Amino acid sequence: MTSCRAFAKRVRGAVMGVADNHRMVRWRVKIAGVVQGVGFRPYLYCLATELKLSGEVANGTGGVLVEIEGEQAQVQEFLRRLPLEIPPLAQVDSIEVQEIGTRGALGFRIIASDASGPVRTQIPADAATCADCLREMLDPKNRRYRYPFINCTHCGPRFTITRSIPYDRPQTSMARFKMCAACQAEYDDPRDRRFHAQPNACWECGPQLTLLDAQGAASGVEEPVGGTLELLRGGKIVAVKGIGGFHLVVDATNQAAVVRLRMRKHRFGKPLAVMVRDIEAARQLCEMSDAEAALLPGSERPIVLLRALEEHGLAADVAPGVPWLGIFLPYAPVHHLLLAESGLRALVMTSANLSEEPIVIANDEAVERLRGIADAFLVHDREILQRADDSVMEVVEERPQFVRRSRGHVPLPVLLLQETPPLLAVGGHMKSVFTLASGRHGYQSQHLGDLESVSSVDFFGEALEHFERIFQVAPEYVVHDLHPGYASTAWALAQTQRKIAVQHHHAHIAGCMAEHGLRGPVIGLALDGTGYGVDGRVWGGEVLIATLTGFERFAHLKYVAMPGSEAAVRQPWRMALGHLYAALGNGVFDADVLARMKVGEGDARLLVRMIERGVNSPLTSSCGRLFDAAAALILGCDRVDYEAQAGIELEGIAERDTAGQDKGYSLRVEDNGVDVPLILDPTSLWQELLADLGRGEEPAKMSTRFHAGVADGYVRAAIAAKERTGIRDVCLSGGVFHNRLLTHLVCVGLRQTGMESHLPVLVSPGDGGLSYGQAVVAAALIGEGTRG
Repeated sequence: MTSCRAFAKRVRGAVMGVADNHRMVRWRVKIAGVVQGVGFRPYLYCLATELKLSGEVANGTGGVLVEIEGEQAQVQEFLRRLPLEIPPLAQVDSIEVQEIGTRGALGFRIIASDASGPVRTQIPADAATCADCLREMLDPKNRRYRYPFINCTHCGPRFTITRSIPYDRPQTSMARFKMCAACQAEYDDPRDRRFHAQPNACWECGPQLTLLDAQGAASGVEEPVGGTLELLRGGKIVAVKGIGGFHLVVDATNQAAVVRLRMRKHRFGKPLAVMVRDIEAARQLCEMSDAEAALLPGSERPIVLLRALEEHGLAADVAPGVPWLGIFLPYAPVHHLLLAESGLRALVMTSANLSEEPIVIANDEAVERLRGIADAFLVHDREILQRADDSVMEVVEERPQFVRRSRGHVPLPVLLLQETPPLLAVGGHMKSVFTLASGRHGYQSQHLGDLESVSSVDFFGEALEHFERIFQVAPEYVVHDLHPGYASTAWALAQTQRKIAVQHHHAHIAGCMAEHGLRGPVIGLALDGTGYGVDGRVWGGEVLIATLTGFERFAHLKYVAMPGSEAAVRQPWRMALGHLYAALGNGVFDADVLARMKVGEGDARLLVRMIERGVNSPLTSSCGRLFDAAAALILGCDRVDYEAQAGIELEGIAERDTAGQDKGYSLRVEDNGVDVPLILDPTSLWQELLADLGRGEEPAKMSTRFHAGVADGYVRAAIAAKERTGIRDVCLSGGVFHNRLLTHLVCVGLRQTGMESHLPVLVSPGDGGLSYGQAVVAAALIGEGTRG
């Protein structure tokens, strides 16, 4: 995306052709980007008034349209300053300038929005309560004291309350709330911070909170926030309606309450997000780098994965088995009220749903679906039009990385490398996110969950319909994964538009390439849990030579069987057996080995017979499953409650300072000929790991050696690819690269060989970013004419 300073330079050059600075001129300026609902028109009004210029400004479907008239020198100054002083939530994509005839008009005015024409602007994302609004809300003398829906043009809900654009109040769920005289005066005053703040409201005219009991009946509590705090202090579970949906909330220091929440929600093991009052409160719980500290207070307010202090004081079951906490700061006024004077150190705030189902957004829906989970419901009467889970981020190699891109970032576009006709990329099956693309804009949906239930598939359809409506994009192509068992693939194949199939790992690498402006060829390390290969097998430990339009499989992890197929994902000991049988043959039946896998000899022999006969034992090259097998042996992890749990826990116990460590276990790179992929063979790795187990080596040391060995194997495979092709750019993507230790070791290894590593930043390296990569590949194929 071109910087604002570059725009200023370009615009200045466009108007410098005439030397007469006193000549009267009038310019029509079209500004595209995130320029509606962020205070852009009042900003232009104040700038024009300061420079004593005339003209007018309006919202339109293409962005903001402004006509500016005055002496040429002053108009030039207006255009120079325009992109450099924009409001904090604004984002300028392009500025078009055209000279038109002067009108001799006096004064500058803001006129009604123009809703005609194709949509080419963006809806802003939801933004956390700004400092000015927070100060007013906590000021007893302010008319909005403790008002839980305070907002202005610099903060508040946007995407989640919008039906269509232009982003004006009648197109939002605030349409039913008629502003009182005081709010209307603010809304109408271009010099006011709330000028055209579409959710503008107050105690007199706006939405209100209500506290309901466990059955959904009015509780009779006059002060809902106070009543909620009393319940939370008493260890109760309260469903709290926020910006993009409900949270289930408990006191994060109350072990019994946390366990009760897990039991009722059926969420066992997976860490729970924790909200704290401010960044200082976060520092009392976690270690924090400067980069991590910068993420927490931003307007997006993501959950940030931070390493917990040993004595953090929260309930043990908030994040069992891992050394990290998911911490975020209040982003809605009601969150600030709950934490401001409650005396509670931290609140568990987890999405209000059963595991991996869509988050609850409507009051009636909450009572129906959460009855039996929540002891009470803190609801409000402003409708949420679009569900949006909290975004989740971590810092990898000193740069932010998405684990989940959702509230605070959606629906802001991610740019493609080239123009494309309208297309829809439907993503994968887990961590579903689609990308609707047109021109150079790719609009990623919010996190939709796993497409394992009817409700998740319905949410996919609802979200897609909303995106197509607000952006007025009718896809001409549907882009999908190769996997025939994905619900997204089945959905895509049932559509009437032209189809483009993109291999899973190619999509991962292409997305990373596009983020960094690379067209290829590049070396791609695509490491994840599951992806359908072109040979019909389960890939996931791949080294590719990739361009945007195609790839060659240069190397991969040695195929091993997954005994029990999907059961091997849920029970890592099965993957350990598959790997050890491939490495040791009948040595897998050694009593010590079986004990380490927590499996009896009879069951082990049954699974080996399944492997030998090819019964329900697909072959996989998955790096994610390699980590599962290692966790089964090192940690005794025989069953998981959530995706990637085994690998996450294995990373969690590894030694943090890897400098000067012993050499990692051996992941051999075998070259069997020019025309076949190199094989990364873990046979020696397992032999060395088992030897350490026999010596009683500490699990932390073994985990560290395992990480080092895997990283070294893939670095050496990348070096082999560089030597054969001369390519030095390496793109790293796939869910395994959420593992910060492995990523660090790979990046250091590549850097030491003079190669340059590139990581996803704008989208998740996991399957949440898959649809973006699919869109990138499809756009390139269409562009070169191989898909018409």
